[in-house]
Amino acid sequence: MINEPAKRLRSVFNFRDFRLLLAAQLFVGFTQPMMFITQSWYVSQSAPENFSAMFLGIAAAFRGLVFLSYIVIAGTLVDRFPRRTVMRTNQGVTLFLIIIVSAVLYLFENTEPTLFRLFATILLFGSFGIVLAQDQPNKVALVRNSVNSQYSAMAISLFFAAMSLGALASGPVAGWMIEHHSYTLAYLFSGFGPALGLIVALSIKTGRTAADTQSTDMSLRESVFQGIRVLKEHEILRLVLMLNWISIALGSGVMGQLIAIWVDEMLGFTAFDWGIMIVSWNVGATLSTLALAYKGYKLPRGLALISAVAILGLSIFFYSWSRTLIFVFSFNLICGASLMAINALSSSMVQSVVENRVLGRINSFIFMSQGFMQIGALFLGFFATMLGLQTVFSAVGLIILSTACFVMIRRPLIRSFI
Repeated sequence: MINEPAKRLRSVFNFRDFRLLLAAQLFVGFTQPMMFITQSWYVSQSAPENFSAMFLGIAAAFRGLVFLSYIVIAGTLVDRFPRRTVMRTNQGVTLFLIIIVSAVLYLFENTEPTLFRLFATILLFGSFGIVLAQDQPNKVALVRNSVNSQYSAMAISLFFAAMSLGALASGPVAGWMIEHHSYTLAYLFSGFGPALGLIVALSIKTGRTAADTQSTDMSLRESVFQGIRVLKEHEILRLVLMLNWISIALGSGVMGQLIAIWVDEMLGFTAFDWGIMIVSWNVGATLSTLALAYKGYKLPRGLALISAVAILGLSIFFYSWSRTLIFVFSFNLICGASLMAINALSSSMVQSVVENRVLGRINSFIFMSQGFMQIGALFLGFFATMLGLQTVFSAVGLIILSTACFVMIRRPLIRSFI
């Protein structure tokens, strides 16, 4: 006899478009991190000696500015136009930009790095901010539209699990390509993700009509403020937003943006070694999201979100003091598990509260944490240069933990959210 969690899992896979979106996300989960790894390692190795952290921060901040300048508009477009059309356009543009950047990296290969070329590539890497800003709010909304409402929380968890599962091999493959071939090949290979995404976007039936047909009579500015009014009406959304922004912006700021310089200077890792460590991160991320998909419907999501934020803070703090490989990999795994759980739980809670017609706009507010993360990396990189990486990593862990404790004690509304 099939138990209830297994029966629910089997039922969600009955939806054709969800299966297609999941398959696309599995492959994007493999190729998209390769783009990020290639960018980070290129900047780290091309920067002047002792200034790697600062230039990684500059690169991340520029990506973040591009991301933040567009994401609210992107969320409005997700509601205003058919989401299937938005996905088709975004995947096509992403593939085109990857080809352009790969061509530039090829031209710069086998030449001495200069500040001009470094800044030129940083500007080009900013294109990643545009495509990511449009991609995330739209796909999460499409996942909700592709299944019945009672399966939406499970579908979101499986969506993030697919991304994490796909990313398991991305680190070692990207590191191997960089070390044994070139930055160009590693970056160009990441184009297979949006290529498959484009094929899926041409195949799905979900999202054929606009979610908010009334928004076509509004200006973009009015549409954005309509989303802000929804935030004002729901305190729970503002609390989710606060937890998500602080944990993702700071946590991913150190564990995502500054980690290249950490593993190089503090641990003495090569690009391939870093790729192997990323596997442990994605193992944790995959396990946590699969657990949420399997048993998450029994958990109070508000309490689970607060717990995930607290665990993230603790794991970053202990990671910053770890030099033995078993502890480095273990705390890195816990960081990946808690951070992806935060993403899945935040999106699930938002979808439980928000109407479909404004979901794209609210999703865009949630994912603004990705932009804050990248801009924050500039300041984190500056403080790391002045105070040391150890101090910055430890302080970030304690700040995230303190935020979770504050919300647990002072904000019962989110603590009791089911």
